[in-house]
This record gives sequence, structure tokens and C-alpha cells, in this order.
Amino acid sequence: MNIRLAIEKLIHLKTPGLRLLFFPLTLCSYIYCCAMIVRVRLYKACVFASYGLPCRVIAVGNITVGGTGKTPTVCLLARSLQDKGFKVAVVNRGYRGAATAVPQVVSDGSRVLASAADAGDEAVMLARKLSGIPVIACRDRVAAGNLACERFSADIVLLDDGFQHLRLRRDLDVVLVHAADPFGNGCLLPRGVLREPLSALERAGIIVLTKTGAEGASPRLASSIKHFNPDAPLYTASYRVASFRNARTAAIIPPERLAGARVGALCSIGDPAYFLKMLSQLGISVSDQFLYPDHHGYSNDDYADIRALAARVDNVVTTEKDIAKLDTGMLQLDNLIVMEIEQVIEPARRFIDEVIMLAGLQ
Repeated sequence: MNIRLAIEKLIHLKTPGLRLLFFPLTLCSYIYCCAMIVRVRLYKACVFASYGLPCRVIAVGNITVGGTGKTPTVCLLARSLQDKGFKVAVVNRGYRGAATAVPQVVSDGSRVLASAADAGDEAVMLARKLSGIPVIACRDRVAAGNLACERFSADIVLLDDGFQHLRLRRDLDVVLVHAADPFGNGCLLPRGVLREPLSALERAGIIVLTKTGAEGASPRLASSIKHFNPDAPLYTASYRVASFRNARTAAIIPPERLAGARVGALCSIGDPAYFLKMLSQLGISVSDQFLYPDHHGYSNDDYADIRALAARVDNVVTTEKDIAKLDTGMLQLDNLIVMEIEQVIEPARRFIDEVIMLAGLQ
């Protein structure tokens, strides 16, 4: 865990005075950048094969690692398109799931059929949140998409975290950019957070600036994005806390009860700072916090630490992504609270209508 945390801190580091120290990593970033550019061109030239599905494919992704709100955006799109009468299925990579070499039905739309250990935390989170919508996890997104069409007669496959997955052809790419920290230190992996050079934004059909908050999006950021893709519609998004819910009883907890209590924060997500910021904005003061690396697998030692945390605070607040993989039976905690969030994209109706039009669903 310490190594992963160190790596995460390193790729986010923006200190300009350490360029010489990080020269080897910067050199690797340039090599990685060239490899990504060549890869895209080889797909465009059909040297690398890509495959279509017998339905429409909409990919939701980003050009940085973690923390832009892909999974909540997939939830928003899935529900909105379902409300429009489309048969929707979600395909997720199943990151860190042990059984995703072949397509695994995580949810058939009515039941959750897999654990986070087998299918990954994000896939199980999606399965729990999306009633009536199948969720399939597999590293081979083409195989997963075909299963969605064959078994569930999907009109639309939503590809969660699929912007770089060029092997599966898509009808629309919805690309998310973190409004407060859009491109990190401007370097590609392994020196920075960029998965691709900024020129990759030209492939986007729609671009959404996420986590904008009340202040909205920076005009400078919008102008920078328009430089790379002047044609893609640009939207803004923010999280809304839908509810706080007791993990054992499912009882709704009023935010004001948490605001006057001693609260511990627990998460293993891509942007823990924003999780803490949302709690602060609701007047919830965090006295203790356990912040693990993204997609962290909780161990017996971690469970012992969490029980100790729960014993010294009134409530422990965690995320939906974490509760998908936490063994609440092992924890046996009455004061574990889940913060449930929703993505809000403005203007909402126009966004969905534009997704439908650009994906060729009209």
C-alpha cells in the first residue's frame, strides 16, 4: 500500500524545481506518449483490428488516471437512456476483479450476481445502483458487449472507462475532465496523470467538465479544451449528495445529525480530497481519516483498523465504491454510513438529447 500511495503522490507532483531529479520518469513519459500516438494511428489505419457491436456503443472515459466521475456519469446516462425507452447494458473492465478474463454477468438487471473480489468494486457498485440494467465485467470489452446484445438484447452498450479502449468501435465518446485539476502537471504516465496527450481530446464527441461546484467552469479551461476540439459540445457537472445511509440497516441518516457528531472518513477512491471536501461543504467535520489507494483491497489488518476507528468516533462515513467491497459482516459496525452521490450535468435535458442525437439513436 505504501508503494502505491507513493506512486500516486509522485504522478500528481507539480514542483517545477525537481525536473533534473525526475528526468528518468520524464523521459519515460515521452516514450509512452509516442507509443500512444502510434497506437491510435495504427487503429485508424486498420493495422490493429477493431470490432463493432450489433447495437450503439457510447463510451465514457477521460484522459487522466482516476477521479473524474466516470462511474456516476455512467449511472446518469444509463438511467436517462432507460427512461427514454432504450434497452441499456453497462460494460465495465472489472478492474482488480479475479474472474474477469471471460465475460461475467455482475447483474442481470434484477439481482447482483458477483462479488467485488470477482468482478471489481466499480462493477459491483454499478450493479447495485442500476435497477433493471444489466452490468457485465470483462477485460475483453468486445466479448462483454456481444454478450450484452445476445443475452439482454441491448440497444445501447455503455462502456465505463472506455476512451482508450479502441479495440471496440463506438458511436460516441463522452470525455470527462476534472475542472479543478484537469491535466495534473501536464506530463503523461509515469511522470504525470495523463493517459494520452491532450490532442486525444479531438476524438471526443462530447466533453464534460466535472466537479465544477457552484463557481462553475474556468473560462480559461474551456478555451484550452476548445483549442484541441472546437466542435465537441461542452457541459459542466457536479456531484450532489443524494443521501447518507446506514450500511447495516439501510436507514437514512439526516446530514445535520452527522454535522454535530465526531466523524471518521474512510475511502479508497481516485479523488479522496473531493470526498472530504463534500463532507466539509455539508458542515461535517472529519476528526480522523483512513485514505487508502484507489481500488484498494481491504485486508484483515485494515478491518481491525476500521473497527478501532469506529470505536473512537460517532460515525464512520465511506463511499458507495468502498461499500461494494467492504465485508460489512466482518466489520459488524452499527455506525458505518454510506454517502450516496449523483452526478448532475447541466443543462440536463439538452445533454441527454445531444447524446441521443450524436450516438445516432434518433
